[in-house]
Amino acid sequence: MTAQHDGRSAATDAPALRVAGLTTEFVTRRGVVHAVNDVSFTVGRGDIVGIVGESGCGKSATVRSIMGLIRSPGRVVGGSAEMGDHDLLQLSRRDLRKIRGAQIGFVAQNPFGSLNPILNIRRQFHNVVNSHRSASREETYELGLSMLRSVGIAGPERVLDGYAHELSGGMAQRVVIALALSLDPALVIADEPTTALDVTVQRQILDLISGLVKQDDRSMLLVTHDLGVVAQYCDQVVVMYAGKVVEAGPVAEVFTRPLMPYTLDLLEAIPRRGASLRNLRGRVPDLINYPTGCPYKTRCRFAFDRCLDEVPALRPIGDGRAVACHLNVHEEVPELASIGSG
Repeated sequence: MTAQHDGRSAATDAPALRVAGLTTEFVTRRGVVHAVNDVSFTVGRGDIVGIVGESGCGKSATVRSIMGLIRSPGRVVGGSAEMGDHDLLQLSRRDLRKIRGAQIGFVAQNPFGSLNPILNIRRQFHNVVNSHRSASREETYELGLSMLRSVGIAGPERVLDGYAHELSGGMAQRVVIALALSLDPALVIADEPTTALDVTVQRQILDLISGLVKQDDRSMLLVTHDLGVVAQYCDQVVVMYAGKVVEAGPVAEVFTRPLMPYTLDLLEAIPRRGASLRNLRGRVPDLINYPTGCPYKTRCRFAFDRCLDEVPALRPIGDGRAVACHLNVHEEVPELASIGSG
């Protein structure tokens, strides 16, 4: 385990991150896009939490809101994101920059967008460290060597002296991960970190980042559209639809016995050998003309009159699970196996 720096605090029973009522919108010429709508979830210490859902469901907007990376015409209009004694949504940009990197490491979709094309990698390590604490070039060089070795880069001296354009996509993402962990943050937020990579490299990167998170007892919030990734790497899952959390809980339980029809439909749409392919019908609703009632009502095979006009609240149902559905979920949502055999 690495030595604790300023960004790590002693372990406590408090969660690494607690998000409550997060609401974010984007003002456009067509109207207001309701991108994130009253989102609440918790990331426990040492847990890897996956956020899943189709494109346009608010996953990336959620984590970027937490990180303070929403820019005009976007705006966070409500909620809280508590990390230790801080509500990240109430901090000034200057104070939030102190937390990013030191306490929160961020790994974005596009590694080349995260690396400065005109500075060599050695200088980028130096800049990251010195934005939070004073360190000599020799110290940051040695740290860079150590971090690059930790992410499986052979010949780290050559990489430190090189530039982003000289790296492959997988190598660039390894460098970004090394930079994100260089100040030993307690929480890592990874937003679709393997989208731009081929399948083989995707698994290597996910094995790497999840291993480093677990090895040093960090917490991670992982955004992905791939349910297989969540099943393999995550402890908890948050399912989002139309900017809302519609189901949450331990991965093993949610994926074995989904209680929200949308979760069930996502799982049924996973290709299976020897089974006919099931596609989700319809599409995510327009987030400008946000629907009344349950946002999934037009696609849900179980929708009934109450779903048309009343928005289902996210409610706890025991065993660490929560669901937003008007059905009596334990009795009226069929088990995954029985639906799959039908």
